[in-house]
Order: sequence, then C-alpha cells, then structure tokens
Amino acid sequence: MSLETRFIRPAMSTTGSPDSFPADVTHIVLKRIVLLSLTPPALVFLGNIVNLVNSYVLGITTFDYSVLEACHDVVITLVSLAVAWIVHRRLFSSRTLIHIGLGFCVFAALWFSATECLVVAEYQSDPIRLGLSYFSFSMIWVVFFPAIVPMRSTAAVITIVLAASTSPLMRWLADSSGWVQFSEGSITFVTIAMFFSVVLGVAVSNVVYKLGKSVSEAQEMGSYRLEKNLGSGGMGEVWVARHRMLARSAAVKFIKHEIIAGMDADEIRTLNQRFEHEVQATATLKSPHTVDIYDYGVTPDRTFYYVMELLSGIDMETLVKRFGPIVPERVVYMLTQACHSLHEAHCRQLIHRDVKPANLFVCEYGEDLDFVKVLDFGLVKHDTAGDEADPKLTRDGTITGTPAYMYPEAITGTSPVDHRSDIYSLGCVAYWLLTGELVFTGRTPMALLAEHANAQPIPPSQRSELEIPEALDEVVLACLAKDPADRPDGAEELAGRLERIRFETPWDNARARTWWELHRVN
Repeated sequence: MSLETRFIRPAMSTTGSPDSFPADVTHIVLKRIVLLSLTPPALVFLGNIVNLVNSYVLGITTFDYSVLEACHDVVITLVSLAVAWIVHRRLFSSRTLIHIGLGFCVFAALWFSATECLVVAEYQSDPIRLGLSYFSFSMIWVVFFPAIVPMRSTAAVITIVLAASTSPLMRWLADSSGWVQFSEGSITFVTIAMFFSVVLGVAVSNVVYKLGKSVSEAQEMGSYRLEKNLGSGGMGEVWVARHRMLARSAAVKFIKHEIIAGMDADEIRTLNQRFEHEVQATATLKSPHTVDIYDYGVTPDRTFYYVMELLSGIDMETLVKRFGPIVPERVVYMLTQACHSLHEAHCRQLIHRDVKPANLFVCEYGEDLDFVKVLDFGLVKHDTAGDEADPKLTRDGTITGTPAYMYPEAITGTSPVDHRSDIYSLGCVAYWLLTGELVFTGRTPMALLAEHANAQPIPPSQRSELEIPEALDEVVLACLAKDPADRPDGAEELAGRLERIRFETPWDNARARTWWELHRVN
C-alpha cells in the first residue's frame, strides 16, 4: 500500500460557524489574525517615529501629542497585543479565537474612526479637515481584513457592517457633541462611501472564502472524509471519518504536526519507518479485544495517521472520573478481556508499553456490553527475546510511556522490558478502577517514577470504600511487584487468576446492560 494519501476534509455547510474550515486552513486563519492584530500597534509606533523625526530632525511640529491621544494609543496597543498573544497561544477553541479576531476587526475600525476625529479636533484647519472629512481609514480596513481572513458569508456581513458603521457613528457623535465640526455633508458622504466599502468587503470576503474552499477541495482525494473532531492528546488528535465508498465510519488518529515540525528530513523518514512498522505490527493482531486497524499512511504535508474502527463507549480513565470506583466483579470482568488482547500481542513478541486507563475502551459492541478494546499500540515494541526490528527505529536511552503507569524496570534498568512490563501497567489500571486513585501520588513525573521504582504500594482494599476480596488484593499487588519474576508470568496466567476469584453475584452481560441503560455515556 502506498503511504502517501489525502483526506477529504470536513464538509463546510452553509449554516456552519466561522471556524468550519479544515484544520490546516483554520491554522492559517489564526496566524493571519495574529498578524493583523499587530497592525494598529505598528501604525502607532510608525506614527510616533514620524512625529519624532519631524520634531527633532526637521523641526516641524506635526501633531501636539496630548494625554487623550496617548491613552487612546495605549489602549489599542494593549488590546492588540493581548489579542495577538491569546490567538498565538491558542488559549481557547478555534471557534472562540476566530470570533475574538472578528471582534478585534470591529474594535480596530472604531480606533481608526476615533483617531480621525482626534486629528481633526487637533488641527481645526480646512485642508486637514476637508481631507479627513471625506475619507476614513475604516474604508480600507473593512475591505482589507476580509481579504486576509476568510469568513463565512453571515460572519462576514455582520463583522463588516459593524466595522463600517463605526466611522459615520463616531463622526456623528463628535459633531453632535460639539467636539468636532465636520464639513457640511461630510458625514453623509462618508456613510455612502462606507456603504460601498461594505459591498466591496462582502464581495471580497466571499471570493476569498470560496477560493480557500476550492483549494481545500482540490486536495480532496482518497478514501476518508473527516467529519468531527473527537479530541486530542499529547501525541495526536482523533477525528470521526467516513469512507468515501463504503457506508462505514472510522476513527482517524493524526500525529500532531508540531511533533515533526522541528525534525529534519532524515528524522522524519526514520519516524515514518517506525510508525509504519508499529502499525503493521498492530494490524496483525486478531483478538476481538484489540482495536481493528483499517489503514495508515502519511499525507503530503507529512502528517502521520492511522484509521481504526470507531467505537461507541468510554475509556476507563473517563469512566472512573465520571462514575467513581468500579465494583470488583466488574473490574475482573473487564481486565480479563484486556488480558485476551495482551496475551495475543505477547505471543507475537509484541509489548504494548503504554497500558493505561485511557487506552482501554469499554464499549457497546453489537449485543455485548462492557466489551473492552485495547487501543493505541503506538508505542509497541518487539519483545527483547525476538526483536528483529531495525535498531535505528527504536528510541534508545529514553523512557517511553506514562509515568503514573510506568513499570520499574524501565526506570531502574535492572531488567529488560518485556511482556511482564505490560502486566505491571495493567496492575496499575486495576488499582485505578478499584480505588479511583493512582498507585502512587507523586506530584511530579520524576516523583512518580521514583515511587514506582522504590516504594511499596498500599493494598487497594485500604484505599477504597468498596469491599475488595482479599484474593483480588493479592492479584493486584502481585502485578505491582518490583521484580518482574514475582509478577504473573503473562496475560494468560493473570486472566486465569482473575477468573478464579469468586463473587456472590458475578458481573455478566445482563448486569452490564442494566448499567448501560442507566448510564448512557454517548
């Protein structure tokens, strides 16, 4: 299969929000908003430089800089820099940031209009008054801004009309208050001129928006159309996607662009090879409790992705955060299924290396409830005993995984990382499910790693209000043994030990159905 492919981007409906662009187009829009928000401060700075040069070099006094003008410029500078910083740092959702940008367009137009009134009030002389009476920089701004920042038609009309109205409104208020006296008919002229600017601005916005849409559609080839963003994490983001030919939804996970932004060509090629190796290894797994991989590849803009089955349910981290600790019989029911997936992987000399609640998904799977799927074998590695992978594709000298679920041998280096490392992490997952707490509570990643390497865990029964059987306590603590030799030898052995624990009312599909009917999670 060729690695290079393209996605069909999310459809942009006519009723959508102003941020209903593909992710790459939205990124460009936000960068342009940052640059445009720096325009007023740049004009303020340039104007002051010109005044200083005229006053101290040429001996010409062009403008008497009063306290009012100084406050006026300070306000626009602070607001502009704040908007630039907020948008640049992506402090809010793309939708909110774009709305902030549109609001700034109106605010900047108001500043232009107020500046013109201040200048006319300062000079009160016919040549300057006549010039500024029949012209407003807002005319340029309401055409320039939508030409740079693509906007949907509704958002464009609202933003441009509000921005254009600032000039005649400010002049009317200034003239009515007696602060500035504009030439007869100038306000009417400016109003008419702003009307034509609005028409031109809306037309330009529509053209720019359609051009951006056409460029995106010109890149739309391949099999998958991205429809909805499901969320993002440290390494990537996940989208709901639909196959172009098949009536089948899928989940597409991207490796974030910033992960590879600082890499050179050789590093990107090595990461590409490692990614391909890992996904191919995962795709060989046939356990129904391992997420199915449909496709994978690299887009022309070097975005790594893979396509997997779309699941309906909730991950175990969110499950506990939302509903609290899980009853022991249900924990055993779910972990036994996870063992099924891990056992097959271990038999194929593959270790997961990032077993954690967020990577264990509890779902509705046909008629089965509480059906567990193991996700994200993105850190998968061949077991030491059977490693045939290219050594250049591994990450020597680094600790890979999540600190709260890290196996001691990866920290201390006293023994090799193997399938029993996944057993330790699964023990940490069991602890989380039973208690709603992490095994160790270090406040920093380094503190957590130190505790996993040296500290002895408190039995889960002592940290939970639930009645946890002694046998389950023993199994969890065995999984958390510092020495891999003291842990269950594999996922199959662990599953057997879990299945031998007896409960008065075992968890089954019927009890799971009752729970799901009461707690619908989607």
